[in-house]
Amino acid sequence: MLRMLMLAPGLLFIVLSLTQREDPTSPIMADQLLLAGKFYRVVLPSIESDLGKIIESAKQAGFSVRIAQGTTVTYFLGAQPCLDCTPENERERFPFPHLFVDGTLLWLRAEELLSQYNLRPSSGEGYELIVAPKTTVSASAILNEIGRRLVQLAVVSDPVLPLAIEEMTVVPGVKPPKPPQGVRLDSVLYALMLMPDWYEFAPQNKLELWGLRVRVIVELVSPEAHVTQVHNLIVEARSPSGLMRVLVPIHQLVTLASDPAVKLVRPPYQPGL
Repeated sequence: MLRMLMLAPGLLFIVLSLTQREDPTSPIMADQLLLAGKFYRVVLPSIESDLGKIIESAKQAGFSVRIAQGTTVTYFLGAQPCLDCTPENERERFPFPHLFVDGTLLWLRAEELLSQYNLRPSSGEGYELIVAPKTTVSASAILNEIGRRLVQLAVVSDPVLPLAIEEMTVVPGVKPPKPPQGVRLDSVLYALMLMPDWYEFAPQNKLELWGLRVRVIVELVSPEAHVTQVHNLIVEARSPSGLMRVLVPIHQLVTLASDPAVKLVRPPYQPGL
């Protein structure tokens, strides 16, 4: 009995260690391995605010750059303007890697030797870095490589990125959770918001992206209702019956669907409608 009691603390430590490793939301230390085929998330509280410098750095690095100011969109393929690029043909005309800019927001899709990654606005504050390792490698190696690249692109000033990494549980092939209670949002749009790569998920589910935005129908609680202006919407059409077709930043879908004036946010029943 005494021997069993002496062993108990050690057994408890082992059980707790295994439990923490199996919990995908537990922070991953920088020297732990990130697995190929998995997706990981790093929260960046802030990025540099000089978008002009970021845009020029991305052009010089050969990125496809889309710049939106309201409904006006300008395109570059590297340093060269793309005069025949349009929102309708950009998916065919725009090679990877990508920089999408919309007002003060940006979305970066890029890759390095060790990983592909998305840097995009978070549904909370700041930005999130979504990492897909190409091979099983240490977290520190991936973060160091991405950090140096983000400095070159003028996105951050310090290459040392936060070490708190979490494995994503909402990934392609896994059924996403339902929207939270009180969030009147179509389940496919909620899944888009949570997926590792908006760009890949949207066309597979017949969603229309417009840079960092997605085209949706907002059903209002009444024809006279008005949503607040904090959602940064581009209103394309409004019907007398209380329907609005809008372009909304993807990371603000839950905020929009929680507005008291909103009955439901859903995709158009037909593309473009």
